[in-house]
Amino acid sequence: MTIESGAPAGRERLKLRAGTIAWFLAIVVLLLGLPVLLDIGWFAPVVLIVLALLLALPIFWLVRRIFTGQRRQSAAKVYAKTALGVAAVVTLIVATPLYVLAAIPAVRPMTLPQATLSNGEKTVVFQGMVHIGSEGFYKSVVYDLEKALTEDYVIFYEGVRGDPAGDQWFSDTLAGGGDLSTNYTQMGDICGLDFQLTYFSLLDADIAARPERHVNADVSTADMMREYERLSAADPDFAARIEADKAPAPADGDTVGGDLAEAFAFVQSATPGQQSLIGVACRGYMTWLLGQKSEPSDLDPIILDFRNRELAKKIEEGPDKIFITYGANHLPGLLETLRASDPNWEIGSIKWMRGIDTPEELDGEI
Repeated sequence: MTIESGAPAGRERLKLRAGTIAWFLAIVVLLLGLPVLLDIGWFAPVVLIVLALLLALPIFWLVRRIFTGQRRQSAAKVYAKTALGVAAVVTLIVATPLYVLAAIPAVRPMTLPQATLSNGEKTVVFQGMVHIGSEGFYKSVVYDLEKALTEDYVIFYEGVRGDPAGDQWFSDTLAGGGDLSTNYTQMGDICGLDFQLTYFSLLDADIAARPERHVNADVSTADMMREYERLSAADPDFAARIEADKAPAPADGDTVGGDLAEAFAFVQSATPGQQSLIGVACRGYMTWLLGQKSEPSDLDPIILDFRNRELAKKIEEGPDKIFITYGANHLPGLLETLRASDPNWEIGSIKWMRGIDTPEELDGEI
């Protein structure tokens, strides 16, 4: 008698505990999701309530039909619990992706190398760069550049030089029909990040005083066009692959830059809360994307290999102490190119820097 009556009682206690945990989790989800909903706009919680009430109707009907215990409770109570549960699920669906994207820069940061290379005669510090990144990263790079200048280093900068002979080809083939600097600046504004050239302007005074210590070591748009033509003449399939990879010609002058301009205009018109959410999503996605191992591109022979060869020539012909700021993807190919002519080139040391991080906002009182 005691055993038989104890079993149902045990099951009831288990159901009660499970229900308590479930409702606790539902409330936690709602509380965690509320800031996201409020950042979306005042209308988001209202939409959530209306949606939960509507979606709860068929679920409420099924619950009352299937579970006898629920029929013993008042219909209003069961419907309220069902609507609360639906609201928690919808909130979870909306908020989880944003919380995941917010966590990516901290959990799986996008890191950039600062490698010191040497062949026993020359010392080259290679600072891997990203076109748009966090303020702290660029300030750290500028600090290292200023320190290197005091130690008699010559700075080699990345930056494809304009040339009327190749500018249009470069814009159409590599820049998506827009200006790269403008595109990067707008993308940085959308993501709550900065464009690297903004911080290099801190060196303008030194560049004016000692221009020989600051060298644009990159190629020109015409150089890249001529390399493209050379590769196309040697391998007709190369040109065919490049043409096949090109997007269809945009209508009405639409370009990648135009799309970014539209996105930038939308962000500018958004509320501060919406801008914050867009920045979180963009930084998380960029960190994830840049952290992926990129597949070889048909344009790599021009974008990477050709420029690496030209940079290696400038290093071989240049001074004994060089500090380079170049895209991080160039480092493996550059080292391989240097070793092809001098096997003594080695990486002596390397440190890693976080390229994308959440902007820090501090409050205080005076």
